[in-house]
Amino acid sequence: MQFSSGKKVLLAVLMAAAATVAVDANAKKPVAARPAAAAPAAAVAVAVDVAPPSGTWESKPPAAEGYVWSTGYYEWKDAHYSWKQGEWVLIKPGLEYRQHKWAQRADGKWVLTGGDWVAANEKLASKK
Repeated sequence: MQFSSGKKVLLAVLMAAAATVAVDANAKKPVAARPAAAAPAAAVAVAVDVAPPSGTWESKPPAAEGYVWSTGYYEWKDAHYSWKQGEWVLIKPGLEYRQHKWAQRADGKWVLTGGDWVAANEKLASKK
């Protein structure tokens, strides 16, 4: 199977992001984590024709000081959905973490959003 260069770039970005976050395998306590690298200037979004599965397969662990829990989600990988386990993310002062979420575009395709940090006022403005 051949992948377009856009999908190869997205796969490389996802693999690099996964490698930079330290996660406790049991999700009981956060382990030492490095701050996330700056987002690439031109992130490539994958648009999928098939709706993501519903539901989640994990429970939220107790709060951990200095960290936010990034809830698990389905990612598009190797031409199918694959569950990505939740993980602890080091808090960035003055910013709010947006959880991953699949959104359907006007053309019917699905794109994964979130997994990033936004200014608190930007998050509030998007809810109006």
